[in-house]
Amino acid sequence: MALVLKLPTPLRSTDYDTQKLMLKPITILPDLIILTLRRLRSRPGLTLLALLGIVLAVGLLSSTAFFSQAVDRVILLEELARLSSTTGRHPFSTRIYYFPSSRRPLSVTDAETVAKDIGGALSGEIGLPVGEQRLQIESPGMMLLPRDGDTRYALSPGGFLASISFAYIADVATHVEVIDGAPFADAPSADPQTLDVWMHRSLATEMGIVAGEEFDAAVNLRSGRRAIRIAGLWQAVDPTDSFWFSNPDQQLKSAFLISRSDYVRFIEPMLPAKSGSVSWLIQLDDSALNPAYARQYATGFDRGMSIINQFMPNARLDISALDSLRDFVQRQTTLTTTLLSFNVPAMGFLLAFLALIAAIIADWQRRETAILVSRGVNTSTILGLTLLEECVLYVLAVPLGIGFGMWLARMMGYTASFLEFQQRAALPVSLQGLDWRLIAVALLAALLARLIPIFQATRQSVVVQARESFRPLRLPWWQRANLDFLLIIPTWYAYQQLAQRGSLAQLVENRPDELFQDPLLILLPALFVFCAALLSMRLFLVVMRVLDWLAHRMPWTTPHLALRQLSRHGQSYVNPLLLVMVSLALGIYTYSLAASLDQWLVDRIYYSVGSDVSFLPFVESSINEGEAGSAAWIPTQNEFADLDGIRAAGRVGHYEARITASGGQEIRGEFLAIDRAEFPNVAWFRADFSPESLGAMMNRLALADENVLVSQEFLDENLLRFGDVLHIRVAMEDGIYITSDFTIAGVYNYFPTVQADKVTVVGNIEHLFLLAGSVFPHNIWMRTASQTWSEEREEAMFKEIETTGIKATFRQDAQGLIREEKGKFERVGIFGTLSVGFLAATSMAALALLIYSYASLQERLYQFGVMRAIGLHKRQVLVQIVVEYALLISYSALSGLWIGAATSQIFAPFFRITGQRNPPLPPLIPVIAQDKMASLALVFAVIMISIEIVVIGRALAGRLFNALRMGHQG
Repeated sequence: MALVLKLPTPLRSTDYDTQKLMLKPITILPDLIILTLRRLRSRPGLTLLALLGIVLAVGLLSSTAFFSQAVDRVILLEELARLSSTTGRHPFSTRIYYFPSSRRPLSVTDAETVAKDIGGALSGEIGLPVGEQRLQIESPGMMLLPRDGDTRYALSPGGFLASISFAYIADVATHVEVIDGAPFADAPSADPQTLDVWMHRSLATEMGIVAGEEFDAAVNLRSGRRAIRIAGLWQAVDPTDSFWFSNPDQQLKSAFLISRSDYVRFIEPMLPAKSGSVSWLIQLDDSALNPAYARQYATGFDRGMSIINQFMPNARLDISALDSLRDFVQRQTTLTTTLLSFNVPAMGFLLAFLALIAAIIADWQRRETAILVSRGVNTSTILGLTLLEECVLYVLAVPLGIGFGMWLARMMGYTASFLEFQQRAALPVSLQGLDWRLIAVALLAALLARLIPIFQATRQSVVVQARESFRPLRLPWWQRANLDFLLIIPTWYAYQQLAQRGSLAQLVENRPDELFQDPLLILLPALFVFCAALLSMRLFLVVMRVLDWLAHRMPWTTPHLALRQLSRHGQSYVNPLLLVMVSLALGIYTYSLAASLDQWLVDRIYYSVGSDVSFLPFVESSINEGEAGSAAWIPTQNEFADLDGIRAAGRVGHYEARITASGGQEIRGEFLAIDRAEFPNVAWFRADFSPESLGAMMNRLALADENVLVSQEFLDENLLRFGDVLHIRVAMEDGIYITSDFTIAGVYNYFPTVQADKVTVVGNIEHLFLLAGSVFPHNIWMRTASQTWSEEREEAMFKEIETTGIKATFRQDAQGLIREEKGKFERVGIFGTLSVGFLAATSMAALALLIYSYASLQERLYQFGVMRAIGLHKRQVLVQIVVEYALLISYSALSGLWIGAATSQIFAPFFRITGQRNPPLPPLIPVIAQDKMASLALVFAVIMISIEIVVIGRALAGRLFNALRMGHQG
């Protein structure tokens, strides 16, 4: 057989070209990487600022998730620790128990078999692995009887010594201490006719029993007996050990411990149900606990029990972490809703920040791109070069940004109030809070914002690009599409929808993600800011045309050049100015929102208390002394006012009432009885609570004893007016009522302690007591001399009150409640987010201008070099820069200031989120600190102008020759 060599078929020309084309991207990749690194190195300042921008954006985006997760963990651990302190057990330790019956018996073997299914069902639905699992089987109550002929012990009336049970507890040997008798052993009894048991020490002491004695045990007196021997006396080594579900020295005091084999051999045959109760003690491993899955943990208990009940009907779940998890989920929902309300608009700004920075950089590479295209470089290579450049920045910036985000989240944990920090335990920030999806979306948006302008530039020649750099041929795309005017429509629609609901809290019933069912509402502040900023930029371009006309008629060289620059290149400033404007507006809005929430905390606490201090006087002996219902023993308000530290005191009574308007139906409500003379001195009152002053309202009550005040809403709904009569039945105490007619003399919108869900009539307390013929229990409101709260001051004040002979019950101290609210981690979360948001906004505004300055530096240096060459002094060039940037920064700062203040005024009242379904009263009044905002804008403008002068001044000192040699780059 001849050997045939099969030679490879020679490549045809077309095949060779195809392979060459396929390998081309791979062969040029090293050259592209080298070119990318050279491009980045050629402008180190711009590269560093772009890198810093990505680090800042990634850090801010990730810090929110890190911080939210860390605060959630602290709150969750706080709830679980409260549960552990109550139960004395591991928080995820629970017990499934089951009571067998003769129809559904359960033996030890069956209980051990089903234990795996129970643990698996609970673990699988909750999402945490089983850490420990134990089985405990106990017989029903049985009789302990003396042996025949044994007369040492007196029998109970039932004819037996004591009621006992037999218990088998898996692995109990190492957790009990035998103080008398044989050590406990999980082994069969030595005598096949006698059951060895271990009796609890306390029961043995009560009955005078010692180890070694023998007794009989029976289900009842008619059933057969089983001989037992007390092999030893036991007690728990550590009753608080996590092995025990409850204190064994109390719960198992009457239980005789026996081995597994003895339970099967001796006890099961005595019982039709095989056992009395079976408990599976399960402790889940919470080392991988993640607050983000808290809702799954909570619902997992219910779902797990549903599965267990399919094969173990009527099985029950004992005390577990379920209630604590539900409480946490409620707190988490409130916090998450609040943080999302603040952060979603801010995240939109961050995405816009990344995209606009990328667009600024891409815009200043248009000429470079046009030159590459003119030299034969194809579009895919240029896009690949840009993609590599962004990837290099991302590789460096993303890890730094994540680390910065974790550090920022930890710093946010020290927040006490807005831009106020205090030392406390560091937040447990971990990578569990990292949301890669959000970062990926942000980076993708930035990448597209960089690639799209580059792709458009590949279609332009060098000549067209140069012409556009001197005087743009087209308006910005958003202006050509009238995007600013179009955005007015959804902004107005969303505002109307939100105004109808009254608060962002109304958007959420169960889960925070319900906010996104109507995303336009949660994005409304950002939408308003962006729409207003675009309208301001349209006005900016109009102003630039006016400056162009003005520059043409201006004889002074330096202002003429500055105004010409702004008029001719106004469109090139759109992106940086838009960033500055939006960022400053966000900062002002955040600043005002923080101040408004701070004030609203004080307002709602004082509204709920009514004054600095409120309490209900109580004397134990008053129940049996005097007339029924009389409270004449309460000291007068003057006696309280004479106490140290008390400035004024007044009587206020809250009484249930039935109110009937003329010809109307009866309404359940409340009669708020006040002392009109002292009430203005003690009550906390705000000007918007009533159309008239508090003093004028008290004067209306003083005109006639039967005069009352009603809410404006009640007046309108019942078509009433001043002078109409209300028939009111007031419950002074249980079983004691007075009925009388009262006259409407005034109205209020809000009144201290009056809630929106109850109709409340405000009247004279003296007239009420006169009608009742006696003084009835009432609250005392007090205004204190000092507004500085401390626990010692509070205790001293109430001790001083008790010197009058009464006890202060239902005590409320407004300053103490405010301090308590400020200490909650929910507040740390809110103000930490607002503080970082404010600092981030100002940083983004500064960084945007710096990136623009560095990106345009080469062109500006060429222009300045030409100016110096034709005779302008360096001082004149610097003055031109000052004029130019003063106008730009002043316009953007003032616009941002106005937009931020308007956003705060319009949207701050919707941020009344406390966890309650209906936002608490009173309404939130926006706090617009105009003086501080103006100072902030002025400081920002001065700093930015100074930085620009330094940057360009240093460049003027050493790079003009190079700029002239390189030629015009714009």
